[in-house]
Amino acid sequence: MHFFILGSLEVGSEDRRVRITAPKQRAVLAALLLGANHEVPLEQLISFAWDGRPPAAAQTTLQSYIYRLRQLLRPLPGAALRTNIDSYMLEVNPADTDLWDFRGQVEQAREAARLGKLEESAQGLRRAMALWRGGALSGIPGETVAQEARVIDGERIAAYEELFDAEIALGRARQIIPELHKVVSIHPYHEVFRAQLMLALYASGRQAEALQNYAIIRHRLRDVLGIEPGQELQQLHRSILGQVPAAQITPPTWMRAAQVPIG
Repeated sequence: MHFFILGSLEVGSEDRRVRITAPKQRAVLAALLLGANHEVPLEQLISFAWDGRPPAAAQTTLQSYIYRLRQLLRPLPGAALRTNIDSYMLEVNPADTDLWDFRGQVEQAREAARLGKLEESAQGLRRAMALWRGGALSGIPGETVAQEARVIDGERIAAYEELFDAEIALGRARQIIPELHKVVSIHPYHEVFRAQLMLALYASGRQAEALQNYAIIRHRLRDVLGIEPGQELQQLHRSILGQVPAAQITPPTWMRAAQVPIG
């Protein structure tokens, strides 16, 4: 592994990494990595580095960043920074980047779930989540980078949703409650995570806490955003109020298609 995106941007190996300290140089490398093995136009690199407010000598300064990046990448086997007329391309093996490793493992886990191999799917998702060290591309300033980071962080959220559904379907609701509490505290308005927490609590015999969690998110959504919880969350609330057996409640998200009951 040479390139680490899922957290602070770092270059190197698992046991020896170099953290690039110059913010704009990090931004340029981030743009090259996100467009790896494709030509990245100069305008895009400049946008990443200066967030839409480049200086007059931006192109010349960019060339100095590219030179320094070449020096940094030279010891890494399989990595090369190519120059074209109006673009640059970072050639890398996708397996050498934690983002592509994460995406590959998540896709394998999804395929395992489609085949009904839920334990294999859960284990694969756990391995994928272990690659994260923090928010994607953390520490790089600028809204351009932040927008890209939000997209990548969204992939992490989706993988968490799928992991929790798999764990609940495998009968491990009680074990993941602390994890769900942590995720809900980070994403207090995320209805799927809240639904999964409610379902895990209810499946563990903690009906009152499940109902309390519905009251919390309903209050927040109404007071802050001026909306009611979605129909799916409302239906889960009615099911818990009506004491429908947990095994008969459909999981909140993608596991629905697998028609796997709650354990």
